[in-house]
Amino acid sequence: MPRLALVAVLAATLTIAAAPAAHATGNVKKSFTMVVSPADVPAGTKASFTATLTNRSSHNKLDAADITVPSAFTGISVADLPGKASATLYGNVVKVRDVKLDPGESVAVSISATVPCTAGTFTWAVKAKHYALIGAGEGDLTLDTGASQLKTTVTGSCGLRFVAGHAPSDARVGQTISAADYDPAGPVIQVEVVDGGGSRVTTASATISVALGPSTGSGGLAGTTTATASGGVASFGNLSISAPGTYTLTALSSGLASVTSDAFLIDQVAVPCIEDVACAASLANGQTNFDVTAAPNSGADAGFLTISNGVGPSFDCDNYKELTATPTTITGPDRTKTVTATIARAVLDAQHRNYTSVQMCFGAPYQFATRYGSKLKSIDTNGDGTPDFFFGLLPDCGTAPCVAKRKQNDDCDAVIVVKAPGGSQDPAYRP
Repeated sequence: MPRLALVAVLAATLTIAAAPAAHATGNVKKSFTMVVSPADVPAGTKASFTATLTNRSSHNKLDAADITVPSAFTGISVADLPGKASATLYGNVVKVRDVKLDPGESVAVSISATVPCTAGTFTWAVKAKHYALIGAGEGDLTLDTGASQLKTTVTGSCGLRFVAGHAPSDARVGQTISAADYDPAGPVIQVEVVDGGGSRVTTASATISVALGPSTGSGGLAGTTTATASGGVASFGNLSISAPGTYTLTALSSGLASVTSDAFLIDQVAVPCIEDVACAASLANGQTNFDVTAAPNSGADAGFLTISNGVGPSFDCDNYKELTATPTTITGPDRTKTVTATIARAVLDAQHRNYTSVQMCFGAPYQFATRYGSKLKSIDTNGDGTPDFFFGLLPDCGTAPCVAKRKQNDDCDAVIVVKAPGGSQDPAYRP
């Protein structure tokens, strides 16, 4: 439910106060004040204002007043006054009649209005009259501006926000992005219009579009990318992205502050894993086939085992000519994994290589032991001056990650088997 709903207009009340002492300045015999509250209102909200008129004359009544609501305010309404007094709206002017305020008495007029979506300060206006006095201008009372409050400050601005529980989550290449990881039938992506206080504007019917925000992948966004909000919410039920990588979505609408989603992944392969049950995934990229098995264990090891080719940092290990053009990234639940890379014979023949010469150029967001003669190198991927991605040739097995086996299969393809440690980070493999 939205936090801000239409605020019920308070019934106007008539309050009697003791006659004030004579004011030191101005025409105290025929003066009055008006105080509008609240003085600060979040942008785009339906607000309930109270305009309090007080008769500060020494002996004249305040019988009538015209209160002018700022022209930028819309959806104006006014509450009835008690007894024979009345408050009637004409355009943006509230005509208050027959209040018959004696000196020192006040009347509170309740006015509702929707304030604009842009920040600023807006000024109310007011005129008051005593009917008993006749003659040109003689019935007008003088506004005591020093004791009045006639300004409303609109704070913040209206904008867009991804609805909680409906922001984009991880998905497979070409499949519908939903708010549930790798589930095309999950909750649809939704964007809401919010006011300056962060509450949904349920009356909004803005046209909202989504586009790719800052991303590392090369894919394009497909699907219906423009929708009209209903009740302040626009839904996007068939969005997809054509290549793996890390992406964000940005929602935009004219006159509203845009919003960018948290980052999410698009993977080529994503296999759900069940706790304490082994799971496996495979990906062929034309040069190398990757087969990954995640072992069961008794920890919190449910999640998704994912494989994508050509995403993440590009790296090239020293003193080795890689057989594949780009790394393959494997992520998954916190389990030890066995990664088997099968390199096609044609790829070996093209470089005059055989299976005995195949090594694994490995990269990960943590440091690890390297093969003798191969130095561990690093990359600063986020530009903060601190290395956060490391790569080098893996040693033959001891402590994972390490190469457990090299062999040649019946088709004379090269096979290299890697033992990988637990963790759900982003190790990448380039044989």
